[in-house]
Amino acid sequence: MARTYLRNANLLDGERPAQPGVTVVIEDDRIVSVGSGGTSVRNDDTVVDLRGRTLMPGMVLGHFHPAYSVAHSATDAPESKQAIWAQGNAMRLLKCGYTAGVGAGTFFDIDARLAGAIDSGMVEGPRLIPASRAIAPGPVGGMAREASPYIECHGAEAVRAAVEKEIERGAKIIKLFGASGHALLGAGAMSTEELRAAVEVAEAHGVRTRAHVCGRDKVLDCVEAGIRIIDHADGMDDACIQAFLDNDCFVLPSLYMGWQSKVDPSLPGAELFVAEDFDYMASVLPKAVEAGVKFVPGDDYGFGMLDHGDYPGELVCYVEQCGIDPLEVIKWATKNGGELTGIEGLGTIAPGSLADMVIVDGDPSVDINVLAQPDRIVAVLKGGALASGELPAEQLALAS
Repeated sequence: MARTYLRNANLLDGERPAQPGVTVVIEDDRIVSVGSGGTSVRNDDTVVDLRGRTLMPGMVLGHFHPAYSVAHSATDAPESKQAIWAQGNAMRLLKCGYTAGVGAGTFFDIDARLAGAIDSGMVEGPRLIPASRAIAPGPVGGMAREASPYIECHGAEAVRAAVEKEIERGAKIIKLFGASGHALLGAGAMSTEELRAAVEVAEAHGVRTRAHVCGRDKVLDCVEAGIRIIDHADGMDDACIQAFLDNDCFVLPSLYMGWQSKVDPSLPGAELFVAEDFDYMASVLPKAVEAGVKFVPGDDYGFGMLDHGDYPGELVCYVEQCGIDPLEVIKWATKNGGELTGIEGLGTIAPGSLADMVIVDGDPSVDINVLAQPDRIVAVLKGGALASGELPAEQLALAS
């Protein structure tokens, strides 16, 4: 079987500082070798000299709404049109260097259909973990119809039925509105019994749960109920940090929209945020990082002022506004994100890992801003195959 050699890479493997002069060997969809030493090259192998360009794992957007769109009124559009938007947004994600996205709420069953189409090769796109429509304890935005991305439920039995239905429709992540806050106003909070009912049904089917939740007590309630993917967590404190660690939770603070809202309160959706909430979270994030909380990037792209394609801006926000080291933020987007997907071998560059990688012109561990410049994303590989961009053509040659 022919192999691909990526030589002279500045390697960011998702865990350690940059390592120059590394060769990574790909066979089929896996990485078979990582090191500075030479492996014997065969006649049918392909050799690419990266000449010091950075090679890093494909990133993961842990909070992804492919069917959401700031440019269109999705709530009034037919399912077919929303599905087309979703596929386009999935390709935008891939071109930005994200080889996987974890659903955080959808319309109809678009996430599941799109994930199936990508997996079957019918359309191109990143690996997608499909989400359900969001289960809410009260009305959201006046929408309560079948086409809404929200399902209003009251009581544990209603929640159980809704979770069963969403799993039947193909959801692998059940989205819950655990408590209002962070752009979600007036929906109320799910009771402990409702949260536990959702978790119980989901776990019986091998499906996970994630909760939009703000406020110390409700964050703790969600973790105690068994939810292991926590969206936002505004107001988290030391008790929340310890709960995240004790229960191996993933936390997605999603602070980019809050930062944009603080900078320009006239932006669409900015009225849903409170500047002090951002300031508090920006101050507590470094402490949680030091404690070892597993953070993953992802925000509500397709809503308010955040358009799809602006994903790396969030990484810049964490570095420049929250004081997080670029290497740590890269770890959030690669190693931690890979673990969040549940796909074995995703998010690191090591022997046996999936060959999902990004070639970058520049070193994002020195300047995170290079990831936010589309022309610096040279190529994206998914399962060892070129998925976006081009390999350095002038360096591409068959081994002799």
